[in-house]
Amino acid sequence: MVKSFLSFILLVLAGQMFAQTADDIINKHFEATGGKDKWAKVYALRGAGVYVMGPGMLAPVNNIVVSKPFKGTYNDFTWQGMTGKNAMRADSGWNYQPFGGKRDADPMSPNEIRSYKLSADPQGLLFNYQEKGYTVDYLGTDDMDGTDVYKLRLTTKDGDMVYYYIDMETNFILKEGSRIKLKDKEEKHYTLFSDFRKTDFGVTVPFSQQGVDENGAEQGGPVNFNKVEVNGAIDASLFDKPKSK
Repeated sequence: MVKSFLSFILLVLAGQMFAQTADDIINKHFEATGGKDKWAKVYALRGAGVYVMGPGMLAPVNNIVVSKPFKGTYNDFTWQGMTGKNAMRADSGWNYQPFGGKRDADPMSPNEIRSYKLSADPQGLLFNYQEKGYTVDYLGTDDMDGTDVYKLRLTTKDGDMVYYYIDMETNFILKEGSRIKLKDKEEKHYTLFSDFRKTDFGVTVPFSQQGVDENGAEQGGPVNFNKVEVNGAIDASLFDKPKSK
């Protein structure tokens, strides 16, 4: 009798867990990170911090994600007196990497632009995803290094997929993985998020991110932000392609 009762309880709990929908989980995520009312007003995020290259080796970085008056991303990285940059604005972008002696900016390839577009939303792709033309599927739960997480899959109109691993306790996104299907290959990218803090604007964002491979091995060092500004003034000229030197 006891065994039957315990089995019944487990079945009930499992049923409740899988009865959750993707929208339930997404709503809990945005409620935990400031509320949908605040996120609806977010149109720009600007982070400043360092890329940890190794012990005592810190390279200043800046990151901008903006959705108005235009949609784009900007990143820079400074090391040994030189600054590498890249920017995407709408459907075009460029890369400038002077570290090997190169002094001209190269245009981004269509595949690079497609990849950057997945991170060019300051609200996050999950916010009002249906209005943005995406679909989201709930894939159940998973164990992420001892932490129970919900797993969601967002699919774009181009067929690209973004996977989200959301902490069942805090409702924060702990990991994000993207899969972009190209004609001759499939690109995969994974990022771990941590050090969640509430910004002055009132939304909570990760202040640390770490790239990993498909097996979880770290790819380079983490990027640690010491400041994240919401809806601050953005210098549009940063997105202009640098002139040849």
